[in-house]
Amino acid sequence: MTTETIRQPLEERELELALREAELNRRESALRRAEEARADEEEGSSARASSALEAELEAKIAAAEARERELERTIGAVEAQRDRLDAVRAEYESRRDMLKDRSREVEAERDRLRADQARLVTASMELEDRERAAALLEQQLEKPAPASPRPADADWWEKQLGAPLEAA
Repeated sequence: MTTETIRQPLEERELELALREAELNRRESALRRAEEARADEEEGSSARASSALEAELEAKIAAAEARERELERTIGAVEAQRDRLDAVRAEYESRRDMLKDRSREVEAERDRLRADQARLVTASMELEDRERAAALLEQQLEKPAPASPRPADADWWEKQLGAPLEAA
């Protein structure tokens, strides 16, 4: 074997190895770039994700604070309504007590008026009875009692007979 023939396969092998090394370097650099891109993306996406998470967290905190303020206003409104309700209830109870008192007064006045009316009716009836009795007495005193009853045609008989009628 000659050195040339040995060299040729060696040169071919070196060339193959150089080509392989270049191919491996190219693949390695492609992988490195891909890893770097992925790392950048992960950093960017994690930065974006963390900024998105922070933004979402801030939005939730702002919403919670707004809800808290709304609840405080609602609690204040409910307390104000409760105070107004207590005031109205107290006024209602005082009015109810006043109406009860007034109702008792009106009933007492009505009972007194009924008693007065009953006394007046009784007095009126007694007065009418007395007036009737007085009228009867007057009638009895005014009319003289006839000695004998005189017939209605007594005048005619007197003219016919000429004298006062006497019993025959």
